[in-house]
Amino acid sequence: TASSESSPRKRIDPQRTGGLLELTFPGGSKIVLNTQPPLHELWLAARAGGYHFRWAGDAWRDTRDGAEFFARLSGEASAQAGKALDFNS
Repeated sequence: TASSESSPRKRIDPQRTGGLLELTFPGGSKIVLNTQPPLHELWLAARAGGYHFRWAGDAWRDTRDGAEFFARLSGEASAQAGKALDFNS
């Protein structure tokens, strides 16, 4: 049988400071989530780019293309982790 030592699990390490949440992925890439209270926005910075989200009555939506926040976070995190991750549940 394989022990946990012989097959270590890769982790996403979270770090929170005030309104900022930093997710560090294996390999060192990061996703940064930041609240912007004066603008009533959430900002997401990922390897693929930066996104701004505003509350649209039913969900946080990207101000450029209308993508839903948790769907975008899941997609960006999956790309950086190299495996499917779902933040919708």
